Amino acid sequence: MKKLLYILLPLVVIVVAIFAIVFTPFGSNKILKPIVNSIIDKKLKEPKVTITKLDSKYGYIELEGNASNGIKFRAKGDVDYFKKSFDLNYNLNAKSVKVENKDIFVKMDIGGQAVGTIKNFGVNGEGRAFDSPLDYKFIIKDKKPQEINANVNGAKLYKVFALANIPPYADGYAFVNVNMPSLDIKNPSGKGHLEIREGRFNRALIKKKFNIALKKDEKFSANIDSIVAKKFIISKGTIDTTTAKLNIKKVTSTLDFLVSKGYFDLNINKLSRLNSIVKQNLKGKLNLDGAFYVNAKKGIKQANIRTKSFGGLTKVFYSNNSIKATLKSVSIPKVLYTISQPRYVKSGLLNANIAVPNLQKLNGSFKIKSSGVLNPKMLKIKLPSYKYSISSKGSLKNGTIYAKQSSLITNFAKVYLSNTKYSLLTKALSSNYSANIKELAALNKITGAKLRGALKATGKIKQQGANVDLSAFSKSLGGSVKLHYQNGRLNVKLNKVLAPKLLYMAYQPHLLNSGIVNGVVKLNSTKPLNGLFSIVSKGSLDTKTLQKLYKINLGKKFAYALNVKDGVIKKGVVIAKPTINTTIGSVKFSKLVYNTKNSSLKAKYIANIDDLAKLEPLVKQKLNGKFDLSGDIKYSPNNLLVTGIANELGGTINFILHNNKLLLDGAGLSVIKVTNMLNYPKFLDAVAKVHFDYNTKSKKGKFSANLNDARFLNSQLVVLLKQYAHFDLSKELFSNAKIDGVIDNSLIIFNLKTDSQRTKITVKNGKIDTKNQRIDAKVSFVYNGNDYQFRVVGDIKNPKIKPVFGGYLKRKVIEKVEEKVLGKKVDKEKLEQKAKEKIKKVIPKEVKGLLQNLIH
Repeated sequence: MKKLLYILLPLVVIVVAIFAIVFTPFGSNKILKPIVNSIIDKKLKEPKVTITKLDSKYGYIELEGNASNGIKFRAKGDVDYFKKSFDLNYNLNAKSVKVENKDIFVKMDIGGQAVGTIKNFGVNGEGRAFDSPLDYKFIIKDKKPQEINANVNGAKLYKVFALANIPPYADGYAFVNVNMPSLDIKNPSGKGHLEIREGRFNRALIKKKFNIALKKDEKFSANIDSIVAKKFIISKGTIDTTTAKLNIKKVTSTLDFLVSKGYFDLNINKLSRLNSIVKQNLKGKLNLDGAFYVNAKKGIKQANIRTKSFGGLTKVFYSNNSIKATLKSVSIPKVLYTISQPRYVKSGLLNANIAVPNLQKLNGSFKIKSSGVLNPKMLKIKLPSYKYSISSKGSLKNGTIYAKQSSLITNFAKVYLSNTKYSLLTKALSSNYSANIKELAALNKITGAKLRGALKATGKIKQQGANVDLSAFSKSLGGSVKLHYQNGRLNVKLNKVLAPKLLYMAYQPHLLNSGIVNGVVKLNSTKPLNGLFSIVSKGSLDTKTLQKLYKINLGKKFAYALNVKDGVIKKGVVIAKPTINTTIGSVKFSKLVYNTKNSSLKAKYIANIDDLAKLEPLVKQKLNGKFDLSGDIKYSPNNLLVTGIANELGGTINFILHNNKLLLDGAGLSVIKVTNMLNYPKFLDAVAKVHFDYNTKSKKGKFSANLNDARFLNSQLVVLLKQYAHFDLSKELFSNAKIDGVIDNSLIIFNLKTDSQRTKITVKNGKIDTKNQRIDAKVSFVYNGNDYQFRVVGDIKNPKIKPVFGGYLKRKVIEKVEEKVLGKKVDKEKLEQKAKEKIKKVIPKEVKGLLQNLIH
């Protein structure tokens, strides 16, 4: 409101200046009279008047002079020194007038006549000044003004300000009409009219003088009528600006303007135009009315302002250094809208009484109450009730607000403040608080943090300017959490905090069945983040939730232990060496660096799996042995790079995981160790070099392997071929074997090609279903030019081996059938059919069993 008055100040100055100059006794004595009587008025200090020429003759006088503000004057005529009478013609002119060492061009040229005696005379004149024609006349009787008439048509305001030695706060065109038939101090009478058109503010000067930034398009106009009745001047009219309209209902002033009282209305259609002035985003309209009583020497004596713009009624009453404010049924949604805040309250009323009997000592009392309904759309959570209530009561002593108890109560939260102190002079705040929040999710829209669950906390807060001291204590997470923040320094201590509750509050899935967290965070700076921290946590994962959400099976129980000691935070970069021990193994980070500014991470790790058998629930296959690997992790939003190396399985394995793409290369790998790790029967000894290219998102990829110095070990396959084909496969050395294939989700299609000096083995488009653990592959053996074909089908761990009727087997069976069964030559097609029917009887029983149960 104070800054709003600053906007109207230039307009008030205009009104006072014009009236003081042209039609009040005070103005007549101080302005008009000094102009025509500058020679004899020695009390005039500013502008300083200097007589430059004085010619006096019997019955005649002529003089010239100038004023320090740039005005020149000249007068000449008849003078009767005995009768003390005169008949003078005079002229006033000036090209410019100086104001604050600046020349304001006024182009004044006024001439007229003064006739009479020293005690009684009349003056008339006309001419141009302030870029406007003007005329006037007045009568002096017994050295006192008795009558005055004046007309000004379109004077430039800033030039009028210059003549009155006032900085040019505004410009425009002034139209003045004054008709005062009587200036008798006992019974004056008359009227006047002031109109200002096309008014414009001097934005640069107002900014410099009052630090108020007005809009570029801010304009104003004024239309005011006044009458003089008895000993008072009564005025009414309007002052319009682009931002506001001031309706002067009635202002009554004494003739010397020492005391004024009046009534007014103020309407602001767009509060947003005041944003740059009040440094607050405002919206909507404001309409208010009021009354005032002002003493020019003592200031405002009384003021009464009322408004219904916020619903209900707001009243402010000021009287003799005391103030009372009453807010009755004020609409909270309207207030929030006006100050551009989200509509957290759907409906609500505010009632308040504030009384300050002594503004000098700032002593008083206050009582505030509000109740209503919160806005469900803003809270975005379903609650049984959205009602709220606020109450506060206290006193004001020597500029300090004391509130013994204040409260905010809703269906989801209760907040109490006790022993609250706030100094209006030093802006220092201190208070105890306790909060009982039933559901944090109701505050997510307000706080910007995604939290849920219940929270109870107590603590203290102190604040003065940028200095903040806040402490908090809570047992809502099972153990205890202590927090202390002071001017950018933050200490947090976690003692036996329940990890599942912590995850729940942070809106994370139920990934833990149990867990305890102990930790200390000491930040000597929060902007940027600098400090130390240590965290220790032990517990068990919720394997059912992991299976449901992420399709990860870790078995029935999965324990973990996290240990981070002596972690460091430098300028928002977290540096630590965490260790994680789990049921299946451990991971140690020799260095982990996390940048909180860009959410990037770099780490070096060593992973140890002491017993691969514990991975069975995860990989759905029983494994043997142990496995160690190390590598690097690099992460930034939308980009993940993991590298690793393992000296295992008799060779070296390297892999790169870049987002969804996995590349793996192995060299010098022992097939025996691989089959042992996979818990498969040992049937082959070789050294393998493998390449694996796989997309983890599409679950598609390809692979290839080269087997050197491959030799089949003793197995049922070797026995079968020894009895069936009469050669020992285990004595064959395959110098170069190749396997390649493609992966499409759970289906693997592979090819095998290998040969030695006497033997060649081939598989084309063999199929493995990893989901159902099934295999279906046709295997071709060529030994000394004879080919043997088998079909491997069934459970991948225990497949059935079936001979395929063709090639060498077909020829041998037909020969045996001709020799031992039929005893004679027959048609080849009929013989082949008979051979298929009799094959089970022809093949020895033990060979048949081997063919059906091959490769274990």
